[in-house]
Amino acid sequence: MTTERIVKLFAHGGGLSQETWKPIIRRVMTAPLLQRVKSEVVTFDWRYHGANHRLQEPGTVHYLNGDEGSPRVSHTAREWTHWAPRDLHDIVKTLRREDSALARRTRIVGIGHSMGACSIINLEIAYPGTFDGIIAFEPVCNEDTLPGDPKAFVSKMVANTLQREHTWDSWDDVATHFKSFKAYRRWHDEAVDAYLEGCVVQTEDGKFRLACDPVQEASLYCHDIMKFTVEDHSRLGCKVVYEHGEITPLFNAEATAIVVKALPDKVFLSSAMKGVGHMMVLEDPVACAERIIQDLEVSPVFQHTP
Repeated sequence: MTTERIVKLFAHGGGLSQETWKPIIRRVMTAPLLQRVKSEVVTFDWRYHGANHRLQEPGTVHYLNGDEGSPRVSHTAREWTHWAPRDLHDIVKTLRREDSALARRTRIVGIGHSMGACSIINLEIAYPGTFDGIIAFEPVCNEDTLPGDPKAFVSKMVANTLQREHTWDSWDDVATHFKSFKAYRRWHDEAVDAYLEGCVVQTEDGKFRLACDPVQEASLYCHDIMKFTVEDHSRLGCKVVYEHGEITPLFNAEATAIVVKALPDKVFLSSAMKGVGHMMVLEDPVACAERIIQDLEVSPVFQHTP
């Protein structure tokens, strides 16, 4: 007799770490559904992030056509649209490696944010059936989802990231910065603590710095654009639910609705999450957890369990 194992695989966004899911996962696991149906949680850090930081690999900054208002970064992290899905595929293979020997079937629900969501969808399109369900928080994959002039928008994102403070003399300085600096005031207190746990590391000299260096993170935004068309979505072997924020500049609900209309039994678009932007997982972990629970409640993975 074949047994069934359910795994919720969480993939974080660029510049973050697996710890940033903790406030969300803690709430998800208290849901009656998750108390009733046994499932596992798996998180991981992408290359150049969290425990997998590579601070010894600096990148280089250059400018489009010599325009200092259009910075770009050359770094291997830039190629994440290629290596991240491959790395994710290796993780999935590891999760299922012993299935045959154990007469077991491992069903995986991919839950991702931004870069993580893109990579989950990309892998499922390339290998349909890899996942048994997908919950995607604002995958930034289509150029037509960016506002106005995409190149100008990318330039702004890269410039802002490169200017980010990323080194501190003491942990008190770290805490003061993230709990008082204007850019982080929208973040939930518990999410700030989770961010600091995984996204800030101590260096050999006793100081502290971001695990994902701003130059490395900025290179992520210089990637080759993924474009998931209706045809691409038609190859998905599972259902995908898109979640998005009300005040985000990085998700085009209208463009996604076209895909939903073409594939109503496979692609679903939830209503916008009130008062949050692209960093929703840090701004409102309570609402994110509620969305995940709602999506799991109608997931075929959980519908077919006693």
